[in-house]
Amino acid sequence: MRPEPDRTNPEGPFGPPGPLRKPEHVPHRGGSAPSAHPEIHLFEPSGYAGVFQHACRLGQLLGRSGRRVVLHTGHEHEKVRVEGVDLCPCSWWPRERPAGARRSGAIAGRFVRHTLPHLHAAVPPGAVLHVQGIAAAGALTLLALSVGRFRDRRVVYSPHDTFSRRGRVDGALLRLALRVPHEVIVYSRADVEVLRRRGIEGHCSALVQLVPEVSDGERLAWRNAWRAGPDVSVVLFAGCIRPEKRLDVLIESARHWPADRRLAVVGEDRGGWAHCAELAKSYGVDVAARVGFLELAEFAAAISAADLVVLPYDKASQSGVLAVARRLGTPTAAANVGGLRELASQTFEAGDPHDLNRAVDAQLVRAVAPDPSLDEDRAVTVHLLAYGQPT
Repeated sequence: MRPEPDRTNPEGPFGPPGPLRKPEHVPHRGGSAPSAHPEIHLFEPSGYAGVFQHACRLGQLLGRSGRRVVLHTGHEHEKVRVEGVDLCPCSWWPRERPAGARRSGAIAGRFVRHTLPHLHAAVPPGAVLHVQGIAAAGALTLLALSVGRFRDRRVVYSPHDTFSRRGRVDGALLRLALRVPHEVIVYSRADVEVLRRRGIEGHCSALVQLVPEVSDGERLAWRNAWRAGPDVSVVLFAGCIRPEKRLDVLIESARHWPADRRLAVVGEDRGGWAHCAELAKSYGVDVAARVGFLELAEFAAAISAADLVVLPYDKASQSGVLAVARRLGTPTAAANVGGLRELASQTFEAGDPHDLNRAVDAQLVRAVAPDPSLDEDRAVTVHLLAYGQPT
């Protein structure tokens, strides 16, 4: 079992969201004084998962600096209440509909007909529009950034991944999108180097994340679900199960684990689970799996309950999972790719199950919780510099 870290958490309260606002109208938040600075409008279209949770925390921190912040997001956004941020559900993003061409086409159609005109009307001249993530990838990202350039607005882009998972055409559109905004903010030094190789100077910020407090009861519930007593070490894979995130390498590693070690998996299947489940069955590896999207509070509790979180990815820019684990004091081991090495407690050679085992063994023996501190003030400073505002 890992040592108990300090879980003091200054996050804002969680609870049911307020009433959804009509996309045509974004009122000033109640009880706040008018800001002397230009408004900051964050745009994250999906309303759930890591990029949305990052945008919520970023908005909260910017709001505390005296700015008016609006987060434009999905109509079915996660049930969070973020102090000092107006949530505007102007993007139609159905979370429960199965992925496919019909869903993508419907999202794109509403994006063009409703969301883009709303952003153009709701973001006033001179304000900041900060587009977050790659959920609206390719042509939609280009449209959002291009529309933002009108009316003397300052446009900032954070792709969160500097590569595309959708093929060569989408990759080319992403590279083009990086040249549209006034400034680009990325969340690892590795991505700064990627941008420099493309002739772009980007700002680098810590990846702030919205992280709820986790109770002892919530941690115990996960330990019980994993059938993990006090003498069992739980190694957790958390997050979207995609082929390039290489859960199969972790399963290969688990073939050689001692009896007092348990592999757990939590996250939404994005095309990688069927193969991994079959592989685990063929190897006789017992996987305690909860496959499906988890709301933030439950996801954070799973990370907090684990003894080690492993990210065996083939490719990455940075990781919200690593950022959340650090805030919760859970040790991590990650493949030495992209920005993962900048936050992980241990690293290993990507694609090598034997080196992964070495890292897991070393971290579980070491049993030292990571420093959960994160310089959020510095993150705010970096963003305000990119926004062209005084710090």
